[in-house]
Amino acid sequence: MKGLYIHIPFCVKKCSYCDFYSLPVRTDTIESYVQAVLKEANSFPLSQRRTKGDFSLPLSLGAKRGNLREEEHLTSQASFQTLYIGGGTPSILGPKNLTALITGLSKIFTPVGSGLEPDRPAVGEESSLGLAESNIELNPESATPQFLQTVKDLGFTRLSFGVQSLNDKELQSVGRIHTAAQAIAAIKLAKKLDLQSISADLIIGLPGQTWTSLHYSLQTLVGMGIQHLSVYCLSLEAGTPLGNNPPPDLPTDDLQAALFEETRNYLITCGFAHYEISNFALPRYECLHNLNYWRGGEYLGLGTAAASHLNGERFKNRTDLDAYLENPTGQIEDVEELDPKEKAAEEAMLRLRLLEEGLNTDELTAKFGSANTSDIIRCLDKMVQEGLLLQTGSACRLKPSRILTSNPIFARVLED
Repeated sequence: MKGLYIHIPFCVKKCSYCDFYSLPVRTDTIESYVQAVLKEANSFPLSQRRTKGDFSLPLSLGAKRGNLREEEHLTSQASFQTLYIGGGTPSILGPKNLTALITGLSKIFTPVGSGLEPDRPAVGEESSLGLAESNIELNPESATPQFLQTVKDLGFTRLSFGVQSLNDKELQSVGRIHTAAQAIAAIKLAKKLDLQSISADLIIGLPGQTWTSLHYSLQTLVGMGIQHLSVYCLSLEAGTPLGNNPPPDLPTDDLQAALFEETRNYLITCGFAHYEISNFALPRYECLHNLNYWRGGEYLGLGTAAASHLNGERFKNRTDLDAYLENPTGQIEDVEELDPKEKAAEEAMLRLRLLEEGLNTDELTAKFGSANTSDIIRCLDKMVQEGLLLQTGSACRLKPSRILTSNPIFARVLED
């Protein structure tokens, strides 16, 4: 499976904890940005063998500016089965610009619908966009009824709401501009429109947060029928307002860990699987696009600051909006070609993030060869002996008690 990611860098206001590439919205540039993304997408030579359910284009980075011979157009291709529009705040596009983006992408890659039945598909089946999964992130204040109806009409299968908390004081403490009431209203409307799969982001460790306030957020969202929750522990990033001036009522690290454990226990009792370090889902509602990342799959990123992984190469666009608007096809930097041993180590690390699926060492060796995996497997065996990992047959998994202290484990995998 391969994914297509579109980065929308605009926000009404940057949150005090955020260190992602995002900028205050400039309404005069949104339409231009959409056209720039489409121009970048169109710069990739297209395969003539399009199939239902795929966005298709050749794999080679070196060939992606139109240098392939005709026969290569027909054979060297990557098919995208998932679409994820993230940010920033994608819902800031509004109905008109979102429609222009999806319509333009469908003309470049494959027609919207691809002849599929118009009925709502079951989770994991193709949507009317012709993809296994199509995602968009939304913030409650910009998830208007008109925008949500457009999302439904365009055939998106999955919505991800940036809720963060359902306590207004906690939201205000980190500069979120929506209220708890707006978040609840937006999710209720999405449910009323029968939008297929709804996820919400929550943050643990917000200023003044207690288990009482966190439990209310969790209980309310689960009660509304949310099928997926991404739960992140607040991190104080250097250079952010919150990192520069931490408030005195931040939960301690120990309290943050206790809140996460309480959250994990509560969601598991509600039928959610803790399938990735920060992600919980009801059965069959896991995010396919992100699973592709964690399984070491390939993806193309379009837009300023977007990263890609294709044909063993990693590359990203510069974090420069004005330069991107001026020349969207000339922004690639940091091209890196991973050798098989590096790629094996990276995939091992990523798969260990999958708490239930874990890493199958037999499959890793079959994919990359014993010469490239023997050191990794010795490292894993040692960590099993040390009690850091669990092993069942050829499958290695993180111990639940190591979930919040997994970074040193990942570092050892990458180093060995």
